[in-house]
Amino acid sequence: MPENDHPQPTDLLVDVTPAAPLPRSRRKFWLGAAVVGVLAVAAFGVVFADNFANLGAYKYSPPTHFDGLQIAPKASRSKVVRLNSDSGVSATTYLGGEDGRTIFLTVSEQHIFTPSSELDDLVARQRSNGVTFTDLHDVDPGERGGVMKCGTTDYEGHPVAVCDWADGSMWGVYDEMAEDGAIDPGGLAARARDFRKLAEVPS
Repeated sequence: MPENDHPQPTDLLVDVTPAAPLPRSRRKFWLGAAVVGVLAVAAFGVVFADNFANLGAYKYSPPTHFDGLQIAPKASRSKVVRLNSDSGVSATTYLGGEDGRTIFLTVSEQHIFTPSSELDDLVARQRSNGVTFTDLHDVDPGERGGVMKCGTTDYEGHPVAVCDWADGSMWGVYDEMAEDGAIDPGGLAARARDFRKLAEVPS
């Protein structure tokens, strides 16, 4: 085959034309979207600043005495766990008052970003375990913050006054019973706040 019969290579053309800039309207749109995103993140940080600051701010350290009652030995605390089946829950019981009262608590230390949602979940778990509340209502959570609800329930035929709470460091259940069945739900929230003030110590 003659040499000049071979097909000649063709030049490869590459388009090096610069990409056209985005139309001004589209640039304004994306710049606006970026600004909105930055502002949204900043607003989230401002609105939830306390939530971040309160994460793990306290640890649970129950006092040896509370409201005239003495903390009971560890062996006597198992009855408290009836209120939920979560692992990592510590239980505390106070006994010995002349009025035959018993105060018992269940507390789980954990970082809680939205205490109100955690408290709703706690109440739902209690109800799923057969706890029926009467007049469960929101109350002032006190100095330790978070959210708290108080009401009454029944345990093996005995009335029980209950306060549930949740904050950035833990959720807890504060219960009171009396041998004669006489309980004072009127001052329950104040006693629960007093207990939290003593038992939730800075981490």
